[in-house]
Parts: sequence; structure tokens; C-alpha cells
Amino acid sequence: MPGAAALALLAGAGLLAQLLGVDTVARVPAPPGQADLDAVIVSIEPESDPTPRFVLRSDFVLLLRTELATRGAPDALHVPVDDTVSSAVLEQLMAEAVVAREAQRAGLDAVEAAELAGARALLVARMGPAVTVEALLRETGAATEEFEALLRRRVVAERYLLSRRPELLEPPDDELRAALEQDRYRELAAAAATPVEGRAAVRRELVRRNLPRALRQYLRALGSRLRVRRFRDG
Repeated sequence: MPGAAALALLAGAGLLAQLLGVDTVARVPAPPGQADLDAVIVSIEPESDPTPRFVLRSDFVLLLRTELATRGAPDALHVPVDDTVSSAVLEQLMAEAVVAREAQRAGLDAVEAAELAGARALLVARMGPAVTVEALLRETGAATEEFEALLRRRVVAERYLLSRRPELLEPPDDELRAALEQDRYRELAAAAATPVEGRAAVRRELVRRNLPRALRQYLRALGSRLRVRRFRDG
């Protein structure tokens, strides 16, 4: 798998070990003649929930390559990945797993078809013409259902944080004012019917762009209330 080269960089995720109590567990290899189709790379155990959440290797590779594509990285589907990037993406994925569970418990996890379609259109636009969804799935070995699960987690995570921790997502007034002075946001505001609607459109865009950072902040705030187990090939 072309995206598999990024997996070796998981060893650089020392930041997670500093922020959270991380236990490293050796993964039991598959019996001779059998192949691992996927693998758990992290289990997450909040103290408030006895049910662990799991992060799969396939989900990590898919999110990693998606994030690179939306950032405009050259050759985003194959380029070797810096430790800082891979650590941040893993942290984001762990936070998504925790937030998705909290949203489920709060009854905030239902996603309408229109919401899913909107999230897909936004992500496709950010990846630009250089990377298509079809190419992303082909080069990461992911299924359409896995991509839709990524979109669903994004919708649920944004909704939950806006509901429960809006200060992590909502842009401060000075950030919003600065954005309105930038060309890409000024064009977005100008496309709206009124200045008020234009300002709201820019605010929504900033919320979406703030989501990965907000998720990492949410995870770090849990601190010792979260137990993390890392699985390594033994």
C-alpha cells in the first residue's frame, strides 16, 4: 500500500506519550499463512466510559493522506510524511473517536444525507483537482464506506464541539476580522447576498478549518482521564 510508508512514522508520535498516559503493547502477529487485513494501532479508554474506542491503521492512512491533500502537499498520496504531521493526524483521529462516542451518548450523532453530501463537497473542493476521491481511495486501499465514515465523524465532531465546547471552534472577533481582509475569504463573503450573510459564511469556514486543532485541544484537555494503548508490531 503506497500510504503504508507513513505508518513507520507513528514511532515519532512522542508528543502523545508526553500528553497522555500511553502504554505500548506488542501486537500479536498473524498465524503463519494468514495475513492481517487491518490492525488496531491505538485503543482509547476514557475513565468515564468502560468501552474502549479503537483507531485502525486503515483509518489513520486515509485521514493522513486526506489531510495532506487538503493542505496542497505535493504528491499528497505518496510523499513521505514528517513526524509532526503524522503525530498531529493520529492525535486528531483519536479525538474523533472519543468525541464520536460522547456525541452518541448525548444523542448528537445522527447525520442527514444532506449533511454528508455537504461535507463531501467541501472536502472535494479543498483537495482540488490534483486529488480526486477515486484516486484517494485507490492509493490508500480504502473503501467508499470508510471515506463516508470519515465524513460522518467530521460532521459529528463539529456539531458536538459547537454544542459542548464552542470556545474551541468559534473564531474570536479579531480572527474573523483578519480573515475578512484576506482575498480567499473576501471572495467568499462577497458571494453572499448580504454583508451579514457573508460574515456568517466566513465564520462557518473558519469553524471548519479550526476543527482539527480543536479536536487535538479537546483530547489534551482530558489528560489523565484518558488511557491510551499503542500497539506496535512485535
